[in-house]
Amino acid sequence: MSEDVDDIDEAAARWHAMQYDDAMDWDGFTRWLEADPRHRPAYDAIALLDARIDAALPVLRHALGTEPPIRTLRPRRAIGWALAGTAAAAVAAIGIAFMPGNPIPAPTIYRTAQGQVRDVQLADGSSTTLSPGSMLKVSGASRDPLVLNGSARFDIRHDPARPIEIRVGDYSIRDVGTRFEVSASGGMLRVAVTEGRVAVRSLNAGGEVEVPAGQVLTATDSRSAPALTAIRRATPGGWRTGRLTYDDVPLGLIAADIARYSGKSIVVDPRIAKQRFSGILATGSADAMIDALCELANLRKRSEGDAIRLDGGAGR
Repeated sequence: MSEDVDDIDEAAARWHAMQYDDAMDWDGFTRWLEADPRHRPAYDAIALLDARIDAALPVLRHALGTEPPIRTLRPRRAIGWALAGTAAAAVAAIGIAFMPGNPIPAPTIYRTAQGQVRDVQLADGSSTTLSPGSMLKVSGASRDPLVLNGSARFDIRHDPARPIEIRVGDYSIRDVGTRFEVSASGGMLRVAVTEGRVAVRSLNAGGEVEVPAGQVLTATDSRSAPALTAIRRATPGGWRTGRLTYDDVPLGLIAADIARYSGKSIVVDPRIAKQRFSGILATGSADAMIDALCELANLRKRSEGDAIRLDGGAGR
């Protein structure tokens, strides 16, 4: 039996409400979008309505005589759909004159599964390659930053009038015309620049560090000064060839790479997470990669529920 239009709209609203929830089922969302040609337009309409309501809130509050909500109580996108429905009714009552003139398309989410590598072409001609177990959100608004969770290689088509910004955890990376690779996990960041240069800043500490071609920026937390070193090995993009080459990389980032590639949850003892490692790991099963890292870096592994915990080896 064909879905009713109201049912489709209700499902689209539920999916949109879950977009910024850590428990969001992205695979389920993709299957839902592809299950019926009516699903994508319905979702886009919901996302556009939400964006318009949000942009019109100052006018709505003034017209309705209400005080703005306390923002810290709930994220912007997490407001219930009952409240969104009330605001939508108020928008209709006040009139379309208060609406922004240009519709904002819904963001596009790109994800890679365990062991999967994905090439993504951006609208401005730039491209990126996502490593396994990573996510990239491309906003519908052209000047909004890209949001990366995991690891990716970027080939940016530089436009001084419209620079690209990438948000990765507590960090912001601004294109200054470049080709580079980003890896982040647990407050750590590594940016390896092979062409051009980028500017990296911490969202917590402020300040900006420019990273030229041939240099690697490594930050072990967003409040401490990062380190700049030369690229001494062909490290960027190793996950595409089956060989992960590391040169003075924190163990926390290496464990995150293994976890994303293998799908295995890995916990690193905080006391050794910032410890640096240099060496080559062949991609494969989680056990094989972890065993190789433990042998090369003198670590111990033990089971911790469904996860593997890495601790310092004997004598540490």
